[in-house]
Amino acid sequence: MARKKEALRPDTTLAPAGRPQNEVYVRGLPVCCLGSLKEEILARPDGGPDDRRLLEFECGVCGKDWVVTSSLDDRVLDRFVTHGGPRVATRPGGKHPAA
Repeated sequence: MARKKEALRPDTTLAPAGRPQNEVYVRGLPVCCLGSLKEEILARPDGGPDDRRLLEFECGVCGKDWVVTSSLDDRVLDRFVTHGGPRVATRPGGKHPAA
């Protein structure tokens, strides 16, 4: 029986909600927040009415809210909408192009 891959790709980046300039790689997350991220990824609904991707997640231990800014990990992309980090081009006035 094949063992399910549990490690997340190290190139996944996240930022505290509302603070994209504080972007960190997944390995830089606090342990509690990393555990909460993994729980959210594994808690994928099975096609029920609420199977939409999430905008952010909250750590179940410390309460910090995080957004995924970039990832090449299919499991992360299947569960979360990615938000551009500090390197995303903005319109004049500081607005995100999608805003």
